[in-house]
Amino acid sequence: MSEVTRSLLQRWGASFRRGADFDSWGQLVEAIDEYQILARHLQKEAQAQHNNSEFTEEQKKTIGKIATCLELRSAALQSTQSQEEFKLEDLKKLEPILKNILTYNKEFPFDVQPVPLRRILAPGEEENLEFEEDEEEGGAGAGSPDSFPARVPGAAIFFEFKHYKPKKRFTSTKCFAFMEMDEIKAGPIVIELYKKPTDFKRKKLQLLTKKPLYLHLHQTLHKE
Repeated sequence: MSEVTRSLLQRWGASFRRGADFDSWGQLVEAIDEYQILARHLQKEAQAQHNNSEFTEEQKKTIGKIATCLELRSAALQSTQSQEEFKLEDLKKLEPILKNILTYNKEFPFDVQPVPLRRILAPGEEENLEFEEDEEEGGAGAGSPDSFPARVPGAAIFFEFKHYKPKKRFTSTKCFAFMEMDEIKAGPIVIELYKKPTDFKRKKLQLLTKKPLYLHLHQTLHKE
């Protein structure tokens, strides 16, 4: 096991324990955030190309299934129905599997499948992902957008962070995020921020920053 893989497994394990601790303490919003963030990281690893991963295809399939279970637990915490929930005690069975993923060779304990993830740039393509500096003094930064419009082109909801550039006298898009249709559900959600320009076709997405920066939303659904 390389030092990189060892460090990665330690980070995954720490994130898993944080989520489970929040869950057991009744801090549901924090648990959901932790579960969803870890699920996204696991999904990305599960879909990494062979030459960019130290895990075998079978191991990546198991990693993807763990991500699915994290999403199921997150959904259960947001649901008002008690039927067929994925329980915390079920999730805790997966911690030793994740910890020992390199040697795990048993049948996965739950009948789930990895969930496809929208495309993220592969390692090596992630260039210049740190925050861009504003070109003019006084311009709004990514953390304080002047406007935050949402659009629905096709089958996703897009959010654009915009700021006004006084010297050029126009409003520029700083970054954007989007939700897939299956992510539209009541409760909190954490989604990635991507570099401009807004890619409505979602063909070549590039994360805004290497740091763990996300858009946190809380959805309330109303029936007409």
